[in-house]
Amino acid sequence: MAVDSQKRVPDSGTLFSFMVMVFALILVVSSPLSVAGECGAKKIDAYFNVKYVHDGDTLYLVGGQKVRLIGINTPEVARDKKPAEPYGDEARDALRKLFKADSRVGVQYGRERKDRYGRTLAHLYLADGSSVQQRLLDKGLAMAIAIPPNLYSVDCYQKSERLARIKRQGFWRNGGPKVLDVTDLRRGDQGFTRLKGRVEKVKWSKKWIWVSFSDKVSLRISHDDAHYFEKGLLASLAQKKVVAHGWLTRRKGRWSIHVRHPASLKVAGD
Repeated sequence: MAVDSQKRVPDSGTLFSFMVMVFALILVVSSPLSVAGECGAKKIDAYFNVKYVHDGDTLYLVGGQKVRLIGINTPEVARDKKPAEPYGDEARDALRKLFKADSRVGVQYGRERKDRYGRTLAHLYLADGSSVQQRLLDKGLAMAIAIPPNLYSVDCYQKSERLARIKRQGFWRNGGPKVLDVTDLRRGDQGFTRLKGRVEKVKWSKKWIWVSFSDKVSLRISHDDAHYFEKGLLASLAQKKVVAHGWLTRRKGRWSIHVRHPASLKVAGD
């Protein structure tokens, strides 16, 4: 049976249009700008010039505001006789470079506007509308964090981190910031930590939900934040391997991380 060749082969105009569409789709998927668009500001509350960059997630604005960037955490720079953490200087220098040509930034304040240190909590945006936080995440120089009630762009920041991991950008080239096993904790361990271990039990107290690796190491979730977690999720963690990140503290010989959002923990494979 004869086959109409016109049905088998599209004309040159149709073929060209199809190729353009495919090429555009590839660009959207592969370009970091596609993620940047998702991380755009809901509104700009104010514009300021950047005066000084302290480290990868903290800076000063002209006028005196000290800003802590919402939604990310970067390695520490050297201070108080402590050496810089790996990629700490790189994260600070990358942030400085963003403002080298134009120091003016758009500021979107968090729902919670100040932290306990008096720093302003905000998302920052460059002149092209792109997110400062997302730029650092794309470079693999920051980890995404989620601290209620400042959850604007949390999904987008998480996505940017995942893409940086896949592409092995920045510190993800070497697996990312070190994951510390609960059995390896030592007296001086504190600060932002990626922690792993097998959960022994999950216990409810009057104020906290305790996800305990042992009698001395736990994750703690406030009842005020429990609604962020899928029903039954926390109870299901017993006897599972978990990786969590957050600020490790030690009190009365017991370590804990205050986990406030499910983005801060995941179940690991055995």
